[in-house]
Amino acid sequence: MNKYLLTLACIMRAGILFAQTDTCTKQQSLQEIVVTATRNEQQINKVPIPVTVITKQQLQSSGALLLQQILAEQTGLFITSNHGTGVQMQGLEAEYTLILLDGEPLIGRTAGTLDLSRITVSNIERIEIIKGPVSSLYGSDALAGVINIITSNRSDKGSTSITGRYGSNRTYNLDAQTKIPVQKGLLSFGANYLNSEGYTLGENQGSPTVAPYNAITLQSRWQQQWNSKWQSTLSGRFYQQRYTSYFQDTKGPVDDKGREQDANVSWNVKHSPSANFTQVFRLYYSRYATKEDMLYRDDKSTYDASFFTQQYLKPEYQADWQITPKHQLTAGTGYIHETVSATRYDDKMAFNTGYIFLQENWKPTDKWNILVGGRFDMHNQYPSQLSPKLSLSYQFLPQWRVMGSVGRGYRAPDFRQLYLHFNNAAVGYTVLGTKLLSTVIPEMQAQGQIKQLDISLAQMRELDAESSWSYNTGIQGNPWTGTNVRVNFFYNRVNNLIDTRAIAEKTNGQRVYSYINVKSITTCGAEAEISQNLGKYFQLAGGYQYLRTRDNELSDQVKKGQVYTTDPSTRETRALKRSEYFGLFNRSHHTANFKVSYIQPRYGIETYARVLYRSKYGFTDENGNNTPDLKSEFVPGYATVNLSIAKYLLEKRLRVQVTADNLFNYSDYQHIPTMPGRLYALTLGWFFQHGNK
Repeated sequence: MNKYLLTLACIMRAGILFAQTDTCTKQQSLQEIVVTATRNEQQINKVPIPVTVITKQQLQSSGALLLQQILAEQTGLFITSNHGTGVQMQGLEAEYTLILLDGEPLIGRTAGTLDLSRITVSNIERIEIIKGPVSSLYGSDALAGVINIITSNRSDKGSTSITGRYGSNRTYNLDAQTKIPVQKGLLSFGANYLNSEGYTLGENQGSPTVAPYNAITLQSRWQQQWNSKWQSTLSGRFYQQRYTSYFQDTKGPVDDKGREQDANVSWNVKHSPSANFTQVFRLYYSRYATKEDMLYRDDKSTYDASFFTQQYLKPEYQADWQITPKHQLTAGTGYIHETVSATRYDDKMAFNTGYIFLQENWKPTDKWNILVGGRFDMHNQYPSQLSPKLSLSYQFLPQWRVMGSVGRGYRAPDFRQLYLHFNNAAVGYTVLGTKLLSTVIPEMQAQGQIKQLDISLAQMRELDAESSWSYNTGIQGNPWTGTNVRVNFFYNRVNNLIDTRAIAEKTNGQRVYSYINVKSITTCGAEAEISQNLGKYFQLAGGYQYLRTRDNELSDQVKKGQVYTTDPSTRETRALKRSEYFGLFNRSHHTANFKVSYIQPRYGIETYARVLYRSKYGFTDENGNNTPDLKSEFVPGYATVNLSIAKYLLEKRLRVQVTADNLFNYSDYQHIPTMPGRLYALTLGWFFQHGNK
């Protein structure tokens, strides 16, 4: 044991000696400022929480068009396709990750998933990713972590870019962005148009895998420094997507046309009366709406029609007080008013939430950084929630530090789980939100629709928020010149998971379903990342995640021999062995990435290659034991390669880029509908500066 400790100490000591000759690029990286982890500006190498930053350079070099494409290449993040394109973090599903746009939440989730394909990357300056619960600052939905998309930064230089892209599936994208300096301020405008013919995987399919669609995004921002003490930011965004699909019904083909809109506006006023005190007032409003019409192609009669409208209003106040050089206090309060009206809701529903948060940043010495804080949310539809968190870091050598954190996160019941009223006319089943049970079930009994209750109404208790306790610990360092190493271990236990349960049998033989807090899950594992500069122009980077998950109740049943499977050799039924329990569906035990970049500024050349690997994961449950155990229930492991090459011309005003995603054309349309095979794209961009102050 002493031998290994001595070796580790030698490596770290060598890192100190090598670091004395580190490059300017490395120093600039260490001075990078992040805001998401603490809700105020801090240097990334001082924050006691692991933060991943995706820069503008990385976004451009990758050739990514949509947000999910760049997130899929990050260690520990996995893209899911359940009710839209979401992101899984630390083994927790998409509904547990909060997505922010310039610090404000995006709304419009379907079954908990916020569709990342609504966001193009053209106007993104950087992306900050925090893994682990951040409910202590951001409240609900930040149970797994936070992804903050930052779209614009202050600049004294005006610039304009015009970009066009054409690629596979007849996908083309037109984008224009401009920044105009004004006296003590900056105006930013952007417009993006995306059109795709979609695609159909497999033969003799009754509907397209991804329907043809077009989308437009408009965004603007006005940043103004009124004087040395006052500044303000006014920004707005509008997104609209239209799609056209079809499917087959017993009466004939049905045309499906839909529209999705997302609009938001925010106003921030920042006041700094002294060097030690800053206060910010924020006002944010967002509206998300969908409309879908399904008509029989032959006679234009209605098959189905639906709409959904969600509105979100949030005023907030935050104060940052540097009490002493070693103590910084952050405090804030806010109010959220949220409404939903939809086809499947009887009335317009409303949520009201008031909250306060408090955080102390204590730096007892230059080596220690301690964050302690919490947030208290008071909601009108479920019990109040307290979300504390403690984070700390210790720099035990000049180029090495250890970090650790423990915190509570939560996710509130959504409108669907509380107020949904859906009757499937074709099949005959019913789904009810818990708030409607006491009124709708008696009405159905009076109408003779209920045969028997599986759970009495007296046993149905109010839904509580899903909650977790999470633990993270890790180490970061620079053992050699141009080398950065990060390792993080994590453990999450989520309680009160909301699940669907049959609560009654109807006289037509179908069921009435509702929602109940029933079980808990655990996810744990480790992540490791390393990057190495090779000379001035090459960089190598790699990442790996090991993940284990379990349904705690099911795992206990496996230990007791109460879960059964079919032996592949004898075809006989037997108890599932503990070693055969794989964990939760759609989670791989092993994932990895390897990246090579070559950037030569003198000749304007950029080359970026990425290899992404994912081991097998459970997809379906064929034998009804609620866990993947048969070979046919798994998606085999696979690897993909993405490549992009760019060249600057005409004094770096013209940029030409060729991208090839999934270079070796891997596909598995039965299990991975979001992977249509090899995708090519050609991008031309024109850039110029103007109006410098």
